[in-house]
Amino acid sequence: MPIIVILSIIAAGIFTALKAASFAQIWILPVCFIVCVPAFSLLFWFLLWLTCFFIPVKKEYEKPSRFYQHLLNAAYWFVCSAARVKIHITGLEKVPKNEKFLFVSNHLSRFDNMAQCVALKKTPLAFITKPSNYKIPIGRHLMSRCCYVSIDRDNPKSAAKSIARAAELVRSGAVSIGVFPEGHRGTCCELQEFKAGCLKVALKADCPIVVSTICGTENIHKNFPFHKTDVYFDILEIIRPSKEKTTELAPKIRKTMQNNLDKYKERW
Repeated sequence: MPIIVILSIIAAGIFTALKAASFAQIWILPVCFIVCVPAFSLLFWFLLWLTCFFIPVKKEYEKPSRFYQHLLNAAYWFVCSAARVKIHITGLEKVPKNEKFLFVSNHLSRFDNMAQCVALKKTPLAFITKPSNYKIPIGRHLMSRCCYVSIDRDNPKSAAKSIARAAELVRSGAVSIGVFPEGHRGTCCELQEFKAGCLKVALKADCPIVVSTICGTENIHKNFPFHKTDVYFDILEIIRPSKEKTTELAPKIRKTMQNNLDKYKERW
């Protein structure tokens, strides 16, 4: 992991300074640490940008690159670690190991998919995401190469093509797809109405649906940098659709998620 390399270099620098410094010069150590951490953080992001610079953003790939999946997860891990996020996950054993799936979750923050990808690092995910996210430096290149799918909700014809592409990625065994059926960020314990259309991915790909909830990510920006943030990520149920319509699946999934979110109401 890049962060391990960075921390090792910082530790080596501090150890060298310790050997060289006298007691009167001990003030040098915290100064070195304060200077080295942002410097090596910038180095990490520069190397990441350099690695991703030549990836075409508009090209559609048939399967994600393992190398860039690891890089993207490393970036997510770096951000979560820097923000002092502690992920508490339950139900991880329920996640299918030998087949791709549609991953469904509530949506609270831009950190949702970061924490989820870190927790599910052995099961790479590509999310259906809004077009504006492809304006993010570095991220747009990594998302393209990792088969994230852009969807324009205001254009039904374009949205249908995005759903079809996502279903094909799952059906071909390329990658599991993540969706936020609410469509927009909500509040921690109260779900918004679902956009049932995203569930067509599972019906078209004939794949299981992994139902989950996440809580706490909405507090990350409030707590940073002085407090850590506990994030609760629960894998609730695996649904294998048969002949249900999306309009039948959506209320069932929403009820399962809301029931789990209700237990967090006292904490928030």
